[in-house]
Amino acid sequence: MSSIRTDWLRSTPANATSAKAETPLFPFLVKLMRGEDLSFAEASGFMRAMISGESGSNQISAALTALTAKGEAPEELAGMATVIRELAVKVRAPRGAMDIVGTGSSQAKTFNVSTAAAIVAAGAGLTIAKQCNRGVTSKSGSSDVLAELGVKIATEPTAAQTSLNTGMCFLSAPKFHPELRRLADVRSRLGIRTCLNVLGLLASPATVSRQLIGVWHRSLVVPVANALAGLKTDTAWVIHGEDGMDEITLAGKTHVATVKDGQVKSYVVTPKDFGLKAAAVDHLKTSTPKESAAIIKDVLASKRRDEARSLIVLNAAAAIVIAGIAKDPLQAARLAEQAIDSGQAQNKLERLIQVTNKK
Repeated sequence: MSSIRTDWLRSTPANATSAKAETPLFPFLVKLMRGEDLSFAEASGFMRAMISGESGSNQISAALTALTAKGEAPEELAGMATVIRELAVKVRAPRGAMDIVGTGSSQAKTFNVSTAAAIVAAGAGLTIAKQCNRGVTSKSGSSDVLAELGVKIATEPTAAQTSLNTGMCFLSAPKFHPELRRLADVRSRLGIRTCLNVLGLLASPATVSRQLIGVWHRSLVVPVANALAGLKTDTAWVIHGEDGMDEITLAGKTHVATVKDGQVKSYVVTPKDFGLKAAAVDHLKTSTPKESAAIIKDVLASKRRDEARSLIVLNAAAAIVIAGIAKDPLQAARLAEQAIDSGQAQNKLERLIQVTNKK
């Protein structure tokens, strides 16, 4: 049965069965249905065809589903991300600025670790330009948690530049990626994970040269890293915890693919590499932004020295390694802890709250 289906797909006609379907997107749909990879240039054309307005939501959904079923090749992700980068509303971030972000949709639903790690990394001296979004697969996205913390998310370049003067800014991804916003309804109605869950992460409006990206499945780690290499990213880690987290997990192993000078290397890290003990994180699940924000506040105020703190330290330490401030994860973890214990991380957050709420 499977061979018959495969043969039928491979013989998919090059011409649409209806004149209404003859759009710039249709040739790409046919190729993807046949299981063929798109080249970098073709992937760029594919993205432009989806956002051109000439294709209906049904055809866009079909194309996204076909690509997802085939599996995204690194060249495809890089080609599509190049278009999103080109069309993004730009923010001027200093050389060495970093984005710390996850795809979401992870199996393990903890508090918002990447937001907390970004604050701690900024406290350790990094310049952070982090993209944020509302919760899609949960009720507690990074934007939701930051609002609960009192931070006003940057929705336009001037506000972002002002925030960057503090060494840290949080960018509303939908506002800075208007072209992806056009596909938001298709994405939500489709109800499956597609390349759209990844592309914004590869196309920071601040054109950061360093990135820490968490993905929802191990199979994405190396392809996303190769896409970043193709996009000429200076340094990056792509991560996935074996417990399903789209962050470095405290519960066991984390699969990592590093990007450096165009080269991709894969390996595994554990909490021991950071000088920390492995521990379960199931009890750190939250159901509201208020609960997530409360954990972050307590860690930054040094009121919690438990698994929540260790989880934040792990991920902030990875950012510190990427930035080249520490020689290894162990030293980076000590710097992350110092940023918390010295009050520098909390000071960064308080300063950002003041700046973003100034009228």
